Amino acid sequence: MIKSAGFIKTTLVNYPGKVAAALFLPGCDLRCPYCHNPELVFNTADDMVDIDEILAYLEKRRGLLQGVCISGGEPLVHEDLGELVKAIKGMGYLLKIDTNGTFPDRILPLKPDFIAMDIKTVPEKYPMLSPTSDATLPDKIKASIEIIKKSGIDHEFRTTAAPGIVDKEDIQNICKLLSGAQYYVLAGYVPGHTLDPDFTHDTYTNQQLHQMADIVRSAGIPLKLRNMD
Repeated sequence: MIKSAGFIKTTLVNYPGKVAAALFLPGCDLRCPYCHNPELVFNTADDMVDIDEILAYLEKRRGLLQGVCISGGEPLVHEDLGELVKAIKGMGYLLKIDTNGTFPDRILPLKPDFIAMDIKTVPEKYPMLSPTSDATLPDKIKASIEIIKKSGIDHEFRTTAAPGIVDKEDIQNICKLLSGAQYYVLAGYVPGHTLDPDFTHDTYTNQQLHQMADIVRSAGIPLKLRNMD
């Protein structure tokens, strides 16, 4: 049972084009070294809000907020996520789900109105991001990409250009999987408080990031840029 979550009452950035609230559920099946939310990954955050309190707030804000974004951590690790989604959608809210794509079979049953999937790197490298070196991850990532692209649901795919995790060649190969995607969001990596305290403080230069962006444009995929000059 999901008991609590990180909570932003009003956001203009977590749900594209909507005034929304955002929930950040604890727990994640990956261990990305550059993750900026280790407290959520390990469920050690001390600012969590009771789910009943969140639902009461959303009830009061019906007609004022347009949507709710459920993020993490990785929200799909929670097998009972559908109960929370049903309560939120029952209030008339549009629902956006943020996912890492490792649970392809759990995406569409939630009936989201918008899906954002993080693509950390090429699928073949995903086992290095798993605490168990899960060899099934590449196939799951590819399956999620295809499911989302063919869903008819508004969506975007996102990659944070973290040195040592993804490079220009990886971006080229990711683009081969994204033909037909609505949007690809490419973000520069910002050093700081990370899951692995020893993870690099190096970043790609703006020139290198824009070279990656040019690869995406050349593939004909609509592109959005973040954390880039």
